Amino acid sequence: MMKHEFQYSAIIIGLAVFVAVYALGGMLVVFSLSLLPENINTETAMLFLRVGGYLALAFPPYVSARAVDENAMQYALVMGVIEGLGLVVLMMNTFSFESGLQTVVVSRMLPVFVGVMLLSFFAGVVARRVNLK
Repeated sequence: MMKHEFQYSAIIIGLAVFVAVYALGGMLVVFSLSLLPENINTETAMLFLRVGGYLALAFPPYVSARAVDENAMQYALVMGVIEGLGLVVLMMNTFSFESGLQTVVVSRMLPVFVGVMLLSFFAGVVARRVNLK
């Protein structure tokens, strides 16, 4: 049985996609929100923003897993851990802890991390299935 050598290039590709998705995604959201009419249904807009956010979270692990021929799940989960930790750090630095939101932000860190890991798992499953074809 051959030993699998870890491919750091797949993780670097995933990190580049993570940065690109959030930089371009943020610009796209701001631009599209500026074009929306004032009388838009807010529930529909929130639904599209949430679905887009979930897809943005799943895309970097998917790309990282697709960049390798074998062990796609391993790369998706490693990318998910990196992405989850990055989001937790962003959560700590985004909200002012002086405004009284400290307990809310801290209480949501673990669910956000677990959610990212679940999305990474599903992205790895899809990438593995596509890699096998």
